[in-house]
Amino acid sequence: MENQVEIIKQVNDQEVMDSRDVAKMIGKRHTDLVRDIRRYISDMSQNAKLRSDDFFIESSYQAGTGKNYTCYLLNKQGCEFVANKLTGKKGTIFTATYVGLFNEYQKEHNEALDGHLLKDELAIRKGELEYHRDYLIQMERQNANNEVKNLISIADRMENRHDRNLILNEALNKSVMPVAQPLSLSATNVANQIGTSPYNVGKWGQMLGLKAPRGERCRYGYWQDDRYYYNEDALQIFLDHRDDILGDEDY
Repeated sequence: MENQVEIIKQVNDQEVMDSRDVAKMIGKRHTDLVRDIRRYISDMSQNAKLRSDDFFIESSYQAGTGKNYTCYLLNKQGCEFVANKLTGKKGTIFTATYVGLFNEYQKEHNEALDGHLLKDELAIRKGELEYHRDYLIQMERQNANNEVKNLISIADRMENRHDRNLILNEALNKSVMPVAQPLSLSATNVANQIGTSPYNVGKWGQMLGLKAPRGERCRYGYWQDDRYYYNEDALQIFLDHRDDILGDEDY
């Protein structure tokens, strides 16, 4: 079924969705979703009537560094479990998306077995589904980034640096794509966005040429007192090298 809806896979005679795709659909960092799923599995293990593999199947993927990282395969029940933990519009959009994808996958599977659809028709159907999925994802990103812009606007009016960084940190945790408005980010802010340590951000900032000499400015940031602040161009470069940064465990 590889030529069907690509986001759905057939594993152990059941349709599943990769946790990395689920994380993108709900606007959440994959590392945070994996942490949540592990907690769900731990909670299920305390009930003899529940089997976590009826919801989640542990798997792995290889990053650009060649190292293997944990991911999970979620069947329809697993997606429903995650959806029930979400609130508001985000939960509604995710539920509508995964239900539609699973239903369309099953429909295509049955129709293909019956020989009712030609390959060209399957390709058209697949394109329509991918467009619908991408549209829903973009809507969710737009809603999230509007909230991020509001938080950044609040932070810009705050004089206390500590409180300002707290608000910026909250904005980064909610962001699912770079925001058009200029950002001023400390190493801690960037680290929280990527899922690494501030030390590793400083180290890679030097390696990638994003950090100006002490007391100076460059196109990617500036020094203020004893702290260096990165802009959104630097953040995008960090995100582009995220797999390499996370694979660097020397921190």
